Amino acid sequence: MASLNHRAKDHFNTGKPTFSTKALLHSRTVVEKEGYVSTGILAHAEGDMMEIEMTEFKNFELGDPVSMTIYSPVGIHRLQSTVIAKAEGSLAVIFPVRSLEGLDEKRESPRIAVMANGNIVRTLSRMVKTSEGEALVEAEDRLDISVRNISDSGIGFVFSGGSADLKRGEALKVSLQLGFNFECGLDIIRVEDQGDGKFYGARFHALNEQQRRALRAYLLRAQVEAYFRLKQDKADKASKKR
Repeated sequence: MASLNHRAKDHFNTGKPTFSTKALLHSRTVVEKEGYVSTGILAHAEGDMMEIEMTEFKNFELGDPVSMTIYSPVGIHRLQSTVIAKAEGSLAVIFPVRSLEGLDEKRESPRIAVMANGNIVRTLSRMVKTSEGEALVEAEDRLDISVRNISDSGIGFVFSGGSADLKRGEALKVSLQLGFNFECGLDIIRVEDQGDGKFYGARFHALNEQQRRALRAYLLRAQVEAYFRLKQDKADKASKKR
């Protein structure tokens, strides 16, 4: 019996402590680049970015490779990253989540609120009678959309001009204006009724490696912009209350 219990323990428990990202927040963090070291506080860790608040942020430049040491309640973590943004009193760096051994949470694709335009193309087909019998006739229907959120796996959108009754499982083509033209296949996976229309959730499919890289770069930029915009809005509201 003891042997069975021991094997069960080995099967269900690796023995390694786990933690969530929240356990790292507010930890003292040392950031080092070639020839310079500074200390700050880890203020944010979500999606693909981390923010370290520090007074010496001006001594770092965009693109600087950095080494970070996070002194957290769940241990000391050493990470390699890159500076991707600066704001008054803080640095944003890429969140190297795979380097955090023991992180116990599913990393779903971060869904970022955006305002982007695009269009979808659906192929409509029907059988028509001809003098020679029946024939399949196909036509493309192109509709403008407004993208409300985006991740590396798909988008949420509404129609911005015209409308169509899309069904779950329907396969489409999409073209998005993300500062560059992004075209791929799209599968409808969610349909929600709203007061003034419908909201659709859709998943990308058949992305090649070049498209994935371009999309990741866009998402990282959008995530950083959205985070610092929200932070500035909070600061503005706080200053008005004084």
